[in-house]
Amino acid sequence: MRKLCLLFVIMVGFAASAFAQTQMEQADSLYALRGENFNEATLLADSSFINAAIDVYKEIQASATGPEKEEAAWKLMRAYYYKGRYTTNDSELKKKIFNLGKEIGEEALTEFPNSPGINLFSAIVWGVWAEEYGILAAARKGVAGKIKERCEKVIEIDPNFDDAGGYRVLGRVYFKSPKLWPILRWPSKSKAVKLLKKGLEGAPENLITKQFLAEALYSQDEKEAAVKLMNEVLATQGIVDGIAEDTITKNEVKAILKEWEMK
Repeated sequence: MRKLCLLFVIMVGFAASAFAQTQMEQADSLYALRGENFNEATLLADSSFINAAIDVYKEIQASATGPEKEEAAWKLMRAYYYKGRYTTNDSELKKKIFNLGKEIGEEALTEFPNSPGINLFSAIVWGVWAEEYGILAAARKGVAGKIKERCEKVIEIDPNFDDAGGYRVLGRVYFKSPKLWPILRWPSKSKAVKLLKKGLEGAPENLITKQFLAEALYSQDEKEAAVKLMNEVLATQGIVDGIAEDTITKNEVKAILKEWEMK
């Protein structure tokens, strides 16, 4: 009941200020509230605000043209990523959500092939899609190659976009993808380290980049540096990426450190 009352009050406030805000500003304001009512026990975010943001982004994408349509498309993919990643543990529901996100990306790329936002969040959604559907499905769809190509495009156009997101996601795919000779020869954990270091140079406070780099460093036997980075993540005060994002990242980091201690 308390959550419903809070949502009602906030939505009334949005309605009252609607004339002073553009649709994009309304959607962005709703997205900014995505971490409200985050459940510390279940480690899940409330879907109310992200669903409301998705509805407005969809409206914009359906009616807008040019740069506004491009912006709505990548922000809609970003919202679907958040919804699937942080509001549910149901694998089948995650699949449906990520499918919606990747379909938006494939369509939007035909119209905006040089958009850093669409390329990056298309790569991100394909990545989480692959996590849900598995290695074989990802290999059949050529997911690793899609992610690599799109992240390289982001780096070429705007290397600083979304906290150097092109380097962060490209480094992760170099780290996580299995080397399948002769089909997939380029994955490399040492190359992942180089890419993720560039990502951290571009966004030194980003917790997810720190986690990814720490994992890559550990794989290269740079254990002291890896542990130091992980502890930096845990020691970080305040909100960096978002309430749900930071909490989940720190939770994952704690679990990884425990695994490392047992080796």
